[in-house]
Amino acid sequence: MWPVKPIKAMIKTLLPCLLVSLFLITCKKEKKTVKSVTYSVIGNWTLYSYQTNFGIGVNATVTQYPCMGYNTLTFYADSTSSQNYSGIDTCFITPTHIKADGAQNYGIPGLLPLASTWRQKGNNIYMTYPGNPQKVPGVVSTANGKLQITFKDTITSGAHTYYITSVELQE
Repeated sequence: MWPVKPIKAMIKTLLPCLLVSLFLITCKKEKKTVKSVTYSVIGNWTLYSYQTNFGIGVNATVTQYPCMGYNTLTFYADSTSSQNYSGIDTCFITPTHIKADGAQNYGIPGLLPLASTWRQKGNNIYMTYPGNPQKVPGVVSTANGKLQITFKDTITSGAHTYYITSVELQE
């Protein structure tokens, strides 16, 4: 049989240790999870900027070329989309603001809307156009309190890789 004094001493020592251990186990740090926000793209978006290295290159914004703002991209809830130009004149953008110097049109009046399909995964958008199986990737974000989508497309032709970057702002 065990002597009573050592058992009492052991209980006096073990009981506080057991309580402290139990306290530490139950007081876990609260894990904070950061919820990412997925933005809805349904609705109308207006072209804000366009940049390419094709030809002699172009870096244009709607501030320089207000006609760019007549380009509207509409996302529908059924995963279809369309692009339409509503300007009354052809929208030319050039690297030097001279029409003859590498002018690219970015809107021709009277054309039917360009149909497309899209899918969204988080804040990544993938656009697909008829006759082109390549998906054009875009990222939805906020800038100056407005939603925007930045599309970055690349095309390789021979030894050259060309890029097109466009930014659309939600209306």
